[in-house]
Amino acid sequence: MKNTLDTISFTVTAPGAAGTAAAVVAGDSANVRSTGQDISGRLLACWSNAQAVGFTQIVFPYGHDTTRNIRYRNLALAPTNQIPLGLKQPMKSQDLITVTQAGSAVAGDVETVHLLMAYPDMAGGSDKYIMTDELDARCEELVTIENSITATAASTYSAAQALNAVTPTLKANRDYAIIGGRIGANCGALTIRGQDTGNLRAAIPGSTANPEETNNWFYQLAAWHGLPCIPVVNAANAANTFIECITNELLTAVPFSLTLALLEEK
Repeated sequence: MKNTLDTISFTVTAPGAAGTAAAVVAGDSANVRSTGQDISGRLLACWSNAQAVGFTQIVFPYGHDTTRNIRYRNLALAPTNQIPLGLKQPMKSQDLITVTQAGSAVAGDVETVHLLMAYPDMAGGSDKYIMTDELDARCEELVTIENSITATAASTYSAAQALNAVTPTLKANRDYAIIGGRIGANCGALTIRGQDTGNLRAAIPGSTANPEETNNWFYQLAAWHGLPCIPVVNAANAANTFIECITNELLTAVPFSLTLALLEEK
């Protein structure tokens, strides 16, 4: 089964306690992608990087209702997944997603919301995502990629950093599965994007408080949802596979370590 992950990010400044409509981040679209099927995608996970206690509300026409639909509480600087693992929210092709965020009322405080989507059998998508059983069968050894990334502006994706920027020792022409990562400083999301992901972003929540969640992130998604959610990147494409982050106005440097598994050749 073919599956492609994609990330939709939203941002808002000083939304206040009552809530303010969030804007989609530049380069993303608030519309569900079309795959040629009426129900084209699934919402696998979503999380918010708020700066005060509040809520996130996600509404779309195909959802349960257009009044509140999915609405969850947030803690400050706690971007953890709010969708129960294994429960898939179906998404209709071209539906417009509207996000309302409530949180900090301090002038200049930026808050972000991130939706991780799955698109099975999308034309032009990736065929490199795998299931847990394939990873378990093919895992040869583990390796980590450690670096730091800093955004120069809030509410947008940072400059891209190549996967092999500091770890040029990946074995030539071999496939590596990205299992997850540890995040060393708060951010909205850390993303991976390149040829092997269909040039769409696969995102990890930017949480420092839940390393057991983030370091197994893609493995957990695949195990619970029964979908190929573990991205695989060939070492030949490492220079054109990019890591990015999205964060608030503090523009804090984000240290990270990604956990990869070298895969036995088929």
